[in-house]
Amino acid sequence: MEEIIARKFYVLKDELNERQRRLWAASETLSLGYGGITQVSEATGLSRTTITLGLKELHAGERLAEGRVRCEGGRSKKIRRTTAGLGSHVGRVGRADGQR
Repeated sequence: MEEIIARKFYVLKDELNERQRRLWAASETLSLGYGGITQVSEATGLSRTTITLGLKELHAGERLAEGRVRCEGGRSKKIRRTTAGLGSHVGRVGRADGQR
């Protein structure tokens, strides 16, 4: 069974965005029943966490706005400087001659 799943995934993987891959993997998992997450994970190389997230998305039934891959706010957070004097420490790290 894993070989069949692997072949299907290989044919589709370059055409699917990250959300579509999760949903496809989740639907394969549902069709397999017990142990499906492990089988799909081993066949595709997708993590069990990714497949589980896909299952949650399928069960939630939410639709994203046209052209979106992630929900609103689903991006990396901006880095904020929270440590005073960080700049002076960064300069020391890269110096091979020990100069400050």
